[in-house]
Amino acid sequence: MKKRSTNTNKTDQLGFLLLVFKKTNKTQSQNMKILSLLVFLILLSANCANETSSLSTSGYSLDTTENYPSPTNPLESTNLTTVTKPTVNVETMELTSGLIPFKACEELLRYFQDEALERVGPYGLEGMGWGPIMPMALRMEDSLAFEGPGAVIPGIDFSETNVQEAGIDEPDFIKTNGKIISVLQDNTLHIIDPESNSSQPLSSLRLDGLGWGSEMFLAGERVWVMAQTDLYSLSPLTARMIPAGNWEPHMTIVEIDITDPTQPIQVASMVIEGRYVSARVVNDIARIVVTSPPSDLPFVTPQGPSAEEIALATNKQAIVGTTIENWVPSYVYESKEGNVEQGQLVDCKQVSHPSKFSGFTSLSVLDVDLTSDMKSPAATSVLTDGETVYASPENLYISTTDYPEIVPFAEENSQNIEEEYLTSIHQFTMKSGEKTEYKASIDVKGHLLNQFAMSEHAGNLRVATTTGAPWGFDESNESIVTVIEISDEGLTEVGQVGGMGKGERIFAVRFIGNLGYVVTFRQTDPFYTLDLTDPRTPKVRGELKITGYSGYLHPIEENLILGIGQEATEEGVTTGTKVALYNVENLDDPKMLTTWSPGSGRSSAEWDHHAFLWWPPERIAVLPIRDWRNDKAEAVLLNVENGTLEEFGRITHSELGAPPDAKPAFMIPIERSLVVGGEIWTYSFPRSAYGQLQANSMIDLSVSKKVQLPTLGIEPIPEPMLVD
Repeated sequence: MKKRSTNTNKTDQLGFLLLVFKKTNKTQSQNMKILSLLVFLILLSANCANETSSLSTSGYSLDTTENYPSPTNPLESTNLTTVTKPTVNVETMELTSGLIPFKACEELLRYFQDEALERVGPYGLEGMGWGPIMPMALRMEDSLAFEGPGAVIPGIDFSETNVQEAGIDEPDFIKTNGKIISVLQDNTLHIIDPESNSSQPLSSLRLDGLGWGSEMFLAGERVWVMAQTDLYSLSPLTARMIPAGNWEPHMTIVEIDITDPTQPIQVASMVIEGRYVSARVVNDIARIVVTSPPSDLPFVTPQGPSAEEIALATNKQAIVGTTIENWVPSYVYESKEGNVEQGQLVDCKQVSHPSKFSGFTSLSVLDVDLTSDMKSPAATSVLTDGETVYASPENLYISTTDYPEIVPFAEENSQNIEEEYLTSIHQFTMKSGEKTEYKASIDVKGHLLNQFAMSEHAGNLRVATTTGAPWGFDESNESIVTVIEISDEGLTEVGQVGGMGKGERIFAVRFIGNLGYVVTFRQTDPFYTLDLTDPRTPKVRGELKITGYSGYLHPIEENLILGIGQEATEEGVTTGTKVALYNVENLDDPKMLTTWSPGSGRSSAEWDHHAFLWWPPERIAVLPIRDWRNDKAEAVLLNVENGTLEEFGRITHSELGAPPDAKPAFMIPIERSLVVGGEIWTYSFPRSAYGQLQANSMIDLSVSKKVQLPTLGIEPIPEPMLVD
């Protein structure tokens, strides 16, 4: 199985082609021949590079075995340099569940060069990461509470970020410790005092160099921000690392001192080559996940078919001339004292690769101690890609979909292409007091929905997947749960149960202890209950068929599961938000006790669990809803009591300066909700440049406070004037 990293547009094009060809009347052989040609053209057009920088020789000795054009005159057929291609001796290496470590940078470089020479073409390495087409994808702990008489307690005095596993924090753009509320809005950090009646934040700090996807952790007197680097407006630090006109992905980590919340100070920052994936915090140590493709590979592009042979030879020579810096990600770091250092992100001895070739991308995990000042990075890497992150108290798991290789014009492409999708899962150990280490890898059949499709319990990892392509539906699809034993020897599949949702795919999954709950959907919503007590013989115990589906499942108490999703007709046409309450006391006969549905709208809690709030003291569930049909956006509060769902009330945001109950000219979508003291705070960021935080009383939902959150350096967008 091979891997080809690329962008979402290429994936969408391929997915569209597959769906179109399934509906044509041509023969399968004809379909696949035409499809192979179109896929080849898509990949070809997306991977043309025009770099012709000079090359240096490293990693290979030269002899008369093979001829490549000289880098000093790459497009001439004369003046040839001769090169020998060495190979890595896998038999002399220690293998641990497919893990092959490197012993030195020279060995790592030779591995990259050897694999690249086998795969390079006249247009370079497809996607730079190489391998099958792959889409990009799409807490707070007790120690964070302030000490002393004024200490507040999470879960009683304030709410925490909604996370998958208790005690394992996940990053988000809004956080609270009960004393302050911190909000990341674009590239600005706002600090809010929830006890103040001011309409302005305590402070606002602009953070240069941050791009999209900003998230943070709030740890004591520090805020730690992770984001993609803004390549359009470089900070002084990023300018040291990224030359003008370079569009390769980078991520930024920023440490902010909030000892005085009225004057937050950016004290240290780091820029890393690669794409930020996600992060988790266990025992005050953040594990930050980054994927980094090779950089600055000086490939040429042929001007026509007649030049492809010369271009191929030139690109091979370019690979021979690469250094370790082309393949392993680097970083630049500015310390609290203002000292700047640059270097290689991962020591070569901390890099490993699976026994099967899994691409040229480096999947790195950084250890960051949130209780001390930022330091030079400590990281470990494996040569593969990463999409989905899940953490247990002792292990970090990162998964990626293995897409079947499509060879242009190959007849074998038509053979069971829908059944060939696998998911690779990589295990990193997170033992207390020790550095994160890559431990093992395993492949499971099918593809994952999200992080909730993985769960560790009692020495076993449970994984829920759907077979077939990750897009659309196919009659041969089914959903399965695989149980994987975790041991010192690695990861071993010990049990599996399938047959769920024939022709459907997973829309929601949740594992709780020895039990599992899976929702599949196409026209109706089978809600499955699973007994995983014996990991070697997992069983589907019950099945409940209802209309619509649940996209997120949340445990309310031991035998109650709340599902948030969509209602639908018998034909599978969705009609609006639905919240369902399931009784799972009898696994063989699960019951839907009640539902709540406004008849329209959609909640982001379906796909973003951080948007959902469950507040146990009041037994209140809060979910945002956008209703385009009725042109309104609200946060709905539902009371869950005695097996019933009752609407407690709704919260809306008005325009700045308008009365709280005034209907805005445009929808103001609420994105997050949290509880501090006796108030529920909601956050919105409408189309103008100002975000809002609003506090409502938990007693009667009356508005008590409103805080305006400007984005520094950006002028607010004026509302359009309506002309008769």
